[in-house]
Amino acid sequence: MVWRAGTIIPIDATRTGAVTPRRARIAAVLLACVAALGCGGGCVPPPDGPADSFGIDFSLPDGAETRGAVVFLVDGVHAGIFQRMLDAGELPAIRKYFVDRGLYCPRAVASTPSVTLANLTSVITGRLPGHHGVVGINWFDRNTFVWRDYETIAQKNALDGDYSAPTLFEQFPDRMTVSLFYQPHRGTTKFFENWASAGPPFFFGWYEYVDRLCLYRFGEMMATARERKEFPAVTVCYLLAPDFRAYGYGVSSPEYRQALRHTDRQLGRVLGDMERAGLLDRLVVALVSDHSLTDVGKHFHVGDFLRDRVGLGVAPRRLWENTPFERRQEAYERYECVVYGSGDRYTAVHLRRPTLRADGGVVFASWNLRPTMADLKAYPVVSTGRTGETPRRVDLPAELVRQDGVDTVAYRAGPDAVRVLRKTGEVEFRAQGKTLSYRVISGDDPLSWKGRVPDEALRGKALGGREWLAATVGTEFPDLPEQIVAYFRAPRAGDIAIFASAGWDLNRVHQAGHGGLGPEDLLVPMLLAGPGVPRGATRESARTVDLVPTLLKLLDRPIPPELDGRPIVP
Repeated sequence: MVWRAGTIIPIDATRTGAVTPRRARIAAVLLACVAALGCGGGCVPPPDGPADSFGIDFSLPDGAETRGAVVFLVDGVHAGIFQRMLDAGELPAIRKYFVDRGLYCPRAVASTPSVTLANLTSVITGRLPGHHGVVGINWFDRNTFVWRDYETIAQKNALDGDYSAPTLFEQFPDRMTVSLFYQPHRGTTKFFENWASAGPPFFFGWYEYVDRLCLYRFGEMMATARERKEFPAVTVCYLLAPDFRAYGYGVSSPEYRQALRHTDRQLGRVLGDMERAGLLDRLVVALVSDHSLTDVGKHFHVGDFLRDRVGLGVAPRRLWENTPFERRQEAYERYECVVYGSGDRYTAVHLRRPTLRADGGVVFASWNLRPTMADLKAYPVVSTGRTGETPRRVDLPAELVRQDGVDTVAYRAGPDAVRVLRKTGEVEFRAQGKTLSYRVISGDDPLSWKGRVPDEALRGKALGGREWLAATVGTEFPDLPEQIVAYFRAPRAGDIAIFASAGWDLNRVHQAGHGGLGPEDLLVPMLLAGPGVPRGATRESARTVDLVPTLLKLLDRPIPPELDGRPIVP
């Protein structure tokens, strides 16, 4: 990683983790500081220790409460590569402790947009991003004039105040709950942030070490558990190495597969310690990811395009609560457009609603008024800014989708209605109570769903969200209808959402990216094992938001009716 203006950014993402002599000297100093803080390189187990032990004491006093769930969230797991490695015997611990003992969902659908903090929040709340409010690693709030950026040190811990839905941790106010490096952690008894100890190795791209350090924290958790005489009701452990190796080398690279092997081995060691302590038959264990990734090699920057080619006034500043409200308002009302993006393959555009003056000029309404669909399709652009100049009208969705780097553009078409535009045509999804209907606006088969989705649905019959999920999980747009409509319910969602073409990203250039609407971005494995989970079972369609209600059911807690997730166990 490199530091810039309080922001943490991966080191040259093309080849992270190279250690020069100078870096090695700096690392020695930093790791010495880490050791002085209590957990340096000398106490974290090396990667190739015993296959069935991480050296953690999971013992509890007699009579201690042992019922609970442990969730391992592994960032950036590609469902197809995971399956191939599993079939080839390259993930033996995951097969032993999860697949053979429990339920395997090989194609669980992550939430749209398929970016990390939106999905980490969805996984822990059971709600889609449009319903909990966090629509990316960064976003713009047009009512408060806040441009949020969780990748900055100053703002990363603002996350828990930014989503509206209760977490899984908050469903257990009477029990101990723990987050190990899992950022949305509201309601936990203990949050292990790992910043002081994980910062230096993260700085140098030693992501596998960071993951082992996170797993090592189970030992500290157990010390507290023994004092309280209870295993935590919910423990969530966040592991990041596969995601960052994909950014650095590509999802098709040997380095990415090696990161998955490392994850498998370390999970096997921790679960082996749990098994020896007699906990595995008492605990529910789960493994899930937040998004998949796809290799990218070409770059299209939406903000630059809208400013330089279209001629919109795109706000350049990223202001948040440390700037007074009046100054934020003044800064953003100088412009008619704000752009933000996450995961490199998703970008959102906020626009002010335009009106024409009597002299033919343009006046933009305050930011709290959104443009209509008609506004978006004939948005006024004034090239020179001279008074009285007649603005030219730009069909923004059409202009964007014509670009090679853009596969799909989505925008509101009214209350609970969304248009999805591609180069091959346009469709509309409309929510009607608990069902959604589909109709083609232009083109023949814009989503390539003919012959794959039931004909009655393509002719306009409304289906429930779960019916659409089952019908589309094997297509190029899995679970699109309910997810895209839900996205646009979020106050922080853009007026236009843009999703990248295959092989392209929309932000900085990495070797892999995510955030799009396709299976390469959205499909991830999800596995559960333990009491109440069918052994050796497979489920063909599920969402990652199903994890929360499933765990609540397995732990005999009431399931809030507003959840988007549904239990996937009998």
